[in-house]
Amino acid sequence: MKLAELRTHARELEAKLPYQEMADSPGVKHYIDWNKYEGYTSPAPSLIETAGPCEVLILNGRLAGVGPCSGVEAYPSDDAPMRLLQLDNKMNAMIAARLPEVVYVKLRGMPEAPILIKISAKGEKAFAAAYLFLEVTPRFAGDVAVIAESEGDVLNATLIEGAVGEGATLNLSLASISGGGPHYVSARFAIDNSAAILARSLAAYGSMNSLTEEYFVEGAKSSVEAVGLEVGKGRSRIHHYVSVVNDGEYGKGKIRLMAISKDEAWVVQRALGRITKRGRWSESVAEGVTYIASKSAVAITQPILYIDTGDVEGARHAAADASLDEERAFYLRARGFSEGELSELVALSLIDQYASSLSEGLSKLLSPYIERLKY
Repeated sequence: MKLAELRTHARELEAKLPYQEMADSPGVKHYIDWNKYEGYTSPAPSLIETAGPCEVLILNGRLAGVGPCSGVEAYPSDDAPMRLLQLDNKMNAMIAARLPEVVYVKLRGMPEAPILIKISAKGEKAFAAAYLFLEVTPRFAGDVAVIAESEGDVLNATLIEGAVGEGATLNLSLASISGGGPHYVSARFAIDNSAAILARSLAAYGSMNSLTEEYFVEGAKSSVEAVGLEVGKGRSRIHHYVSVVNDGEYGKGKIRLMAISKDEAWVVQRALGRITKRGRWSESVAEGVTYIASKSAVAITQPILYIDTGDVEGARHAAADASLDEERAFYLRARGFSEGELSELVALSLIDQYASSLSEGLSKLLSPYIERLKY
């Protein structure tokens, strides 16, 4: 679909569609506070910056630069594929109506370094809309971090669509890290035969930070192993949703999310594993761990499984509280740690668990952001 056609269609839908059809649960009206996305009416300015080696830089929705790197190709386009993404809610329509261009990134072979795709938003009260289409060609092998970040009170609204080719091995990090304003990042990936994705997502800070990632394992003998971390502090509000749908035989889908909620923050994590009728002999795991670091903080975990066939390799879901029990707390207090230090130790433990799950390449790209989470 041509971008001009998409914008026109999106503007029509923006006035008609709700943000979401129904409340998420009887107990919580909406996990996403949609009011936080209102009021961002300023056009996102055009900006010029230089991309580093093996970096694709997207500024306020436009491709600003591509650093030298073998196996990486990036270019702006007037065509919107819309293969997996849909204009099925008001927010997606609002983004599509404001897109300056579609950024295509194609990855081949085995790049010599980890690849950083930075989607940056700047501009006071601006609505920065971006659309990234990521094509991972067959038998690609490498590390890729897609980081949505912002400076100041700006809305970073990003749609990501991906296709992972047959036999590819992808260490992927989707990160949404706010500098104060709201973020909305929605990603959908289609995965071909015998491909493997190690997904390492991160959502941190922001007045409303919603990160959604959906993996459709369409090919046989493919796998997605997702480990995610959410960190809220101050009055930040975070919603992180990860789903892995096994729609091919002998697949594996594993999700483990870890949440840290401090001060008056509000964090919700949702992990959905599904095995369809076509996904026979697959395995699905969904796990959530939360740590509430203050009396005013909130953290909710919802691991869910949908199993449509009786022929499965395995399926399980679990929820856990990372807080110290009295015995462990006494052990640490007896060794000189204060109550305040105990809380920080638990938070650091979850951050370290996430950091230790990263490949060497992703660790290099994400370490500056992870260090900020520790303070």
